[in-house]
Amino acid sequence: MENHLYLFLFMIHISTGCILSQQTTVITGFTGGSVVLPCSCADPRSTAKTFTWQFQRSGKQWIEVFEDDNYRGRLVLFNESSPKNLSLLISDLRKEDQGYYMCMTERHSITISIELTVKGCNLVQNTRPNDVTGYAGESVVLPCSCTELQAKPEQIQWMYSVNNAYFEIYPNEKIESHKNRVKLLNQTTPGNLSLHISALTAEDTGVYYCAVWSQKIFNRLHVEENPHIYAPVSLSTQPSHQTQELTSPRPPHHTPQYIFILVALFPIALILPFLALSSGYSKDEEASSAVVYVETASTPDHTLNVPVQLTEYVNTNAKQT
Repeated sequence: MENHLYLFLFMIHISTGCILSQQTTVITGFTGGSVVLPCSCADPRSTAKTFTWQFQRSGKQWIEVFEDDNYRGRLVLFNESSPKNLSLLISDLRKEDQGYYMCMTERHSITISIELTVKGCNLVQNTRPNDVTGYAGESVVLPCSCTELQAKPEQIQWMYSVNNAYFEIYPNEKIESHKNRVKLLNQTTPGNLSLHISALTAEDTGVYYCAVWSQKIFNRLHVEENPHIYAPVSLSTQPSHQTQELTSPRPPHHTPQYIFILVALFPIALILPFLALSSGYSKDEEASSAVVYVETASTPDHTLNVPVQLTEYVNTNAKQT
């Protein structure tokens, strides 16, 4: 008897189908992003035989979202992997997706109502053009961003002024001068629309503006010579103090080999004269030692009364007889 009761209750549950969890939800999304509109059966064991999602824009009549071409390729359901989960995923959000959505099953007495708000890109305004300075050969970033960094604009343009006329350089490079040199700075932050320009030249100087629909942000770019490039120094002229600071360091000076030879011989050159003088002095002593003083006999009285001292040099080395 008890088993029959359980079977009876189960048959009643199957006949009633999916009863939705009644709730009203407010969801906020951003243009270019995605949102999930929640809807599910209150009983996890139940499934919906049929269900639908409807949309109402600006107080107009309700329309089936899967029958509207504006949603083509942007809707995903979760009921295939989880039968009781009837949630709806909307990707690549647009401003016109904002409005009221309703999830409805075969039991129309209970529905899920959701209000979706979609925030778009409003540019951070400036009262006057941004002055940006770049250097030849390097890169520069021209600022532009949405107030909501998560919001990706549906359209974005960067324009460049040439002879008082503006030409598109992003996303379509309409002039040759900027070809393959421009890109958005950060693809991971949808609301950052700043423009990166590489390999700058003097011709890039001018006025640029970022445009999202009717909103515009102006930038004035000045390109100057790169101060980090060293100027060559002429050998025929004396370089100035400033130029010497910019030039690269000179290689170490190598002392010629003959300098080392002169340094080694210098002490010898000083010693030689002393050696010569010493040798000469010893010879003089030897010669003087060979001198013998001989006193000769006095002359007769009738010639001179003053004795005369004569000196003779006698070779002391001569053999004696």
